[in-house]
Amino acid sequence: MNDELYQYTSCGLPNVCLKNGYTVKETKYGKAVSIHNLEGLHRAIGLDIVRNKGALTGAEVRFLRKEMDLPQVQLADLLGVAESSVRNWESSDDGRADIQGPADRILRQMYLEYIKEESTLHDILERLTRLNRERHALECLKFAESGGAWLAAA
Repeated sequence: MNDELYQYTSCGLPNVCLKNGYTVKETKYGKAVSIHNLEGLHRAIGLDIVRNKGALTGAEVRFLRKEMDLPQVQLADLLGVAESSVRNWESSDDGRADIQGPADRILRQMYLEYIKEESTLHDILERLTRLNRERHALECLKFAESGGAWLAAA
């Protein structure tokens, strides 16, 4: 059992400390630390970030994005923002990401669905993003009445 906290910075977050769940070994190159169940640890970190944090930091936005295996450009598309916005959030110098309310909430929900392997929100956002690229703004939206109800028509 380890008596001291281990500051785990390899995840990209400066403030993650482990009480246990790791092994320290001396090697000919110095100290080596082995984390037990790394995937489970990252999941716990992500859950804590999305459930228990106020304003996200840039490092936390980057952590969540990387955990979902999304490049900046794809996250930007899904959130409906410019890639430079994601880049700016992640590289904020003051620690705060300045990610706006709707994008912050969607990012948190995307992560929750990602770890549960339910990608409904992600799928919806991806479909909307694709449709927004394909549909022309002046395209005629067609509807037809059927049995007293209006439906989108092909």
